[in-house]
Amino acid sequence: MVLKKEEPQDPSVAFRYPRVITYKHSLGYQSKFAHALKMGRIIATKCPVDGRCTIPPRIVCPMHHVKQTEWVDQGQRGKLTSAFKINFPMFDSRTGDLKTWENPIVSLELEGGARMDGWCAETDVDKLKPGMLLEAVWRAPEERKGRVDDILYWKPVEK
Repeated sequence: MVLKKEEPQDPSVAFRYPRVITYKHSLGYQSKFAHALKMGRIIATKCPVDGRCTIPPRIVCPMHHVKQTEWVDQGQRGKLTSAFKINFPMFDSRTGDLKTWENPIVSLELEGGARMDGWCAETDVDKLKPGMLLEAVWRAPEERKGRVDDILYWKPVEK
């Protein structure tokens, strides 16, 4: 009997791309925040020591290291604290496409006290002034997924 010498096998696994893999994971403590976004609401956790509200919500206050159990509605409006515009192409993290961004990124202090970032409808940064009031513009209810990008952009409130 003659034994054949077997060829060494490649231990790696090959995948063909693009590959679609569907998975679900728990958001844990963030699930209440995600559910509120899906319903068109912005909520934050509140520190029991100084009342500071945090977005994204945190179990423990980053300043005082105490448990945050109170959830506070932040409203639909906020005061502009800063704005900047990206003047070069960047990758869109949701699609992987390289694109240019017409709209500036804004930082707001919401009515409930938490701070949040987002896109602004006003494309001229010179028209954006600290303290001006901005209002959230949401995706249609049936299109919301419980993510921060359910807020399409923030638009200046007409006086």
